[in-house]
Amino acid sequence: MQIVVRLRPSEKLGRTTVPPTVSLLRYAYDADAKRARQSRLGTVNFWADELPIEIQDQLTPQEIEDWKAFVRDRDHQQERALWRFCLANSVRMLAYASKALDAGDTPPDKHLAWSAINVFSDSLDKAGYAREKRERGRPKRESLLDASYLLLRTEEEREWWIEHQSYLVDSHEPIADVSSLLSTPSVAKNQGRKFPSYPEGDLVARAMKLAFLDVEDAST
Repeated sequence: MQIVVRLRPSEKLGRTTVPPTVSLLRYAYDADAKRARQSRLGTVNFWADELPIEIQDQLTPQEIEDWKAFVRDRDHQQERALWRFCLANSVRMLAYASKALDAGDTPPDKHLAWSAINVFSDSLDKAGYAREKRERGRPKRESLLDASYLLLRTEEEREWWIEHQSYLVDSHEPIADVSSLLSTPSVAKNQGRKFPSYPEGDLVARAMKLAFLDVEDAST
């Protein structure tokens, strides 16, 4: 059985997307016509895990295995895509999680949080990205870093941060908040006005666009 997947361009998203459905085709040899004939068994939702009964009843055991192989491959690709997205944005995710802690929010499970940090650290080490030795000198770079530093997007911004913070440490001045360097908008303090609670899903979707996808126009 052939499972036809026709990717389609999306002008709204500016990229290729998966189709809403896939077509199930069967090829069988027609002895009278002396050629293969194609028959359409039906269409199924691209993200479906199970086949509709009316289609499944038409399939041979091998054709059912063909469908299961498609589902396994689709789920594997989805899983790997999620892994890559999280790795690509791991620094920003950890930085925002640190911001939440600094603001007084509580982790769901502090023990699991430390376990996650240890597991990620071990994975970095095993992948060949062992932690570099501390640089000598005054002050130590690691002591200057915080969540805001991790949210800076360019090497120039990060170098400016290090130089600026080093100067403040040497001059014994208070460490400044350089959040104005960030390309993400700052959150204005509530001036006493009361606003309605907005849908959590909309807030998260817009926040992810701003934080991880570098979308300039976040009005939608």
